[in-house]
Order: sequence, then structure tokens, then C-alpha cells
Amino acid sequence: MGKKSSESADKKQQVKKVEIRKVIKQKKRKRKVRKVIDVFAAIVVFGCFAAAVGYPLVNDMVSVNHLTGEEPIGDVRTTDVSGEDAVEPTEETSVNNYEIITVDNDDVFKGCMILVNENYPFKNGNDADIVTLYDEKNESYSVSGMEIGLQSEAVEPLNNMLNAFYEETGHNDILIVAGFRTLEQQQALYDEDLERTGLDTSTLVALPGHSEHESGYALDFSLFFDDGTSGDYDGTGDYEWIDEHCADYGYILRYPSDKTEITKIQYESWHYRYVGKPHAYYIMQKGICYEEYMEEIKNYSADSPFEIVDSDGEAYAVYYVPAETEKSVTYVPLISDKPYTISGNNSDGFIVTIDLKEKRELVSYTTPAEDITGITTDEYGNVVTNSKDDTMGITTDEYGDVVKNDDEDSGSFETTTVPAVG
Repeated sequence: MGKKSSESADKKQQVKKVEIRKVIKQKKRKRKVRKVIDVFAAIVVFGCFAAAVGYPLVNDMVSVNHLTGEEPIGDVRTTDVSGEDAVEPTEETSVNNYEIITVDNDDVFKGCMILVNENYPFKNGNDADIVTLYDEKNESYSVSGMEIGLQSEAVEPLNNMLNAFYEETGHNDILIVAGFRTLEQQQALYDEDLERTGLDTSTLVALPGHSEHESGYALDFSLFFDDGTSGDYDGTGDYEWIDEHCADYGYILRYPSDKTEITKIQYESWHYRYVGKPHAYYIMQKGICYEEYMEEIKNYSADSPFEIVDSDGEAYAVYYVPAETEKSVTYVPLISDKPYTISGNNSDGFIVTIDLKEKRELVSYTTPAEDITGITTDEYGNVVTNSKDDTMGITTDEYGDVVKNDDEDSGSFETTTVPAVG
């Protein structure tokens, strides 16, 4: 009997221990649940507070200025250039809720704005977008061979430019003798020039691997007349129209006569390069070469973009984004929801060009507006006020044009008009 009592007591003790363990586990679960609820509540409260005051939730955020005057659109979403969600987790977002896209760092060597010269060789080597001009051209010009190619995005602007030239002058005798070249073709031309001159290097033909023709964005003009004769294209006479209007179609005269010390290439009146309309307009208006422009554009960022107004009064925001070389991709902020393009510069970063879809007053890039007496400009160079220079007695209208001279004591001046656009 005593033994049974002992066994019964032991069983009761074991049952009691099991119940105690269950109670302890239940308490632990409750504590965990409360902790989760407390953390979630804290996150919600902090998130609401951050949203109210605009506090950045992530370090190293990209801060961009609002340029268009519209509210930011939607939520931040990081994507690649095709619009797909980025594979890599993103730690960078925009405090203004602008979209940030990821661009592969290899794309530094791609795009219509790549700078190719003796310091920056052409590295892309992908001719997938090269088309033959013979198949794409209109009737306003000719090509010297069916194999001459050009980047597809540069063809329509070329067709439009030479068609406008034909309508303006009646000339349809421009002959395109060179476009896209392979490395091997460039090498053959280089060796031929060295043999002709007897020199060790050429100032007429770019070093193989360093020619713009290898990019497919450059072309050379010549002339072919109705009587079957040909001539050199020198850009004079009626053909001056090309230099005066090529920028309206995104083309520049690549090697100006006064920039040979920078380009390291002799003046080539026949060589044109496609870079895109707003950039071409600024370059040709200001009278600088492409090397100078690509250096200048590095002064502008998403925080402080450069606004270019083209010949049609269309406004563009342009800025430089350095490549994040420690990563495989670069995070590129878009400061507007308007259409944009991104091009590598062929060395260390990307150029973002945003078509703001807005009209502006035309701006002179040939003569800085602030240097013209009596004109006040804003930070973009736009004429914003009318003023009178009391010393010279010059009065301007709302566009900055000089309309009269009313200071008789300042000397003898004729009434002239100084255009705000050069």
C-alpha cells in the first residue's frame, strides 16, 4: 500500500511539472507576440512621423530638385533601363519620390553622346543598331556605296536635315562617302595615310580604335553632280546652310578649324557627328568642340541640372551622373516624369537628357546675355527683366533686343537691333 501511494505522488508531481512547463511556454509566446506588436507599432508611428516631416529613412539618399513645377508622381520604384524591377536590392531612393533607375556600368561605353578620340577609345563593338543608308535614305542625297551604315537613331534626323537643305537650296548633290567603319577598315585608312605622308602619326585619320566612325554616329560628305562629276565638300556657299542648321537635327561639325589643339584632328569641313538636338544646338551656338562640351556638362548634377533651350524653344534638363565603379550598376535619378534618354560618355559616367515638354524664350549661347548692356538674366541665361544702361543709353525690349538709343550726350550711336539669339 505504501508503495502505491509513492507511485501516485510521483505521477502527480510529473503532471504538475508538465503543466508548469506549458504555462511557461505560453507566457514566452505572449511576450514574443507583444514584442512583435510593439515593434510594428513603433515602425508605424515612426513612418507616419517621417512622412510628415520628410525625414529620410535610408542613409545616402539621392536628393534631387524639382524642376518642372509638378508634384512628384507615384511611389519610388527602382528599375533598370527597360523598366523592370532591379534585381539587386536598392538602398537608395529619392526624397522627392522621383524614380531611380539602375544602369549597367558597361553602358558607359554606349549611346549617342560617347566621346571618342585619342584619349578615349571606342569600346562598345556592338553594331546591332547599324543600318545601311542605302535602304533608309530619301531622294535628297546619295551614298557612295550600298554598304555605308549609320546608327539607326541618327538616320531620320539626317534624312530630315538633307531634305530641308534640298527644299531650301535646290541641291540634292550631297554624297555620303563614309559612315560606320570596322576597326579593320579604320586601320587600313590609317596605314594608307601614313604611307602617303611618310609620317609616324596621322592628323587627318584617327588612330584605329579611336575613330568616331567606329561608333556609327559619324559621317563624311562629298559632292556628286548631275553630270557625273564629283567635288569636295567644303561647307561654303549654299552649303553653309548645313553648318547653320545641322544642330536643329542633332548634328555638329565635329572638327572645327579653331579647335585642332583640343581635338587633335585637322579641320574637316565634311565630317559631322550626331549627338542629339539640345546638345548639338548648344555646341554649335556657343562655338565649342565636343571635348569642351563633355567637360562642361560634368558641372551639372541632378541637384543642379543644366537647362538648354533649343532652336524651337523646347526646354531640356541635362545633367551628369558619375558611374559607381565599386558596383556593377549605377543608380540614376530622374528629376522629372517627362521623356528622357541616358547615354554613356565613354569614360566615367552618364549624361541624362530630359525633354521637359515646355516652351521657353530663346536663349543666346553665342553671346552671354549678361554681357549685353541693359539685359538682366536668370541663372539659365533667360532674359527676365528690362533695364537701361544709363552710361550707354541703351534700351531693350522684353526679348533683350536693343530698340533705340536715347542718350544724346553719350556720343553718336546709330539705332541698332542686337538679337538675344545668336
